[in-house]
Amino acid sequence: MALLNPYVSFDGNCKEAMNFYKDALGGDLVINLVNSMPEMAAQMPDNLKDHVLHSVLTNGGLVLMGTDMCRDDRIEGTTVHLNVNCENDEEVDDIFNKLSAGGKVVESPKDMPWGGRFAAFDDKFGKHWMLNFQKR
Repeated sequence: MALLNPYVSFDGNCKEAMNFYKDALGGDLVINLVNSMPEMAAQMPDNLKDHVLHSVLTNGGLVLMGTDMCRDDRIEGTTVHLNVNCENDEEVDDIFNKLSAGGKVVESPKDMPWGGRFAAFDDKFGKHWMLNFQKR
């Protein structure tokens, strides 16, 4: 089956956000700026040439993509959450502590009735996250 990978948009702070996610989640990060691709840079206004055209963070099965190139009429959504299926309780706590720093906690890590350890928060970039480790 094909894989579904989240692709998140930022308003000029994609590089900062993706480095923050790399510090929290680990893995390999590739960032392509507009000015690193002459054909694209020639089509962009000067104020966008240092912005991220495309980035990808990979760590095993985790693939998170990001860009600063988004439509002007977009509205920061509240309907999409980035969910990380963790491998144990400690991973939930560790990722929560790192990614929620400077953000807004919705649900601190705790054991839930469905048999999982769960946490939910908005990170400091306004992205919505859920962490879950399914114990049984």
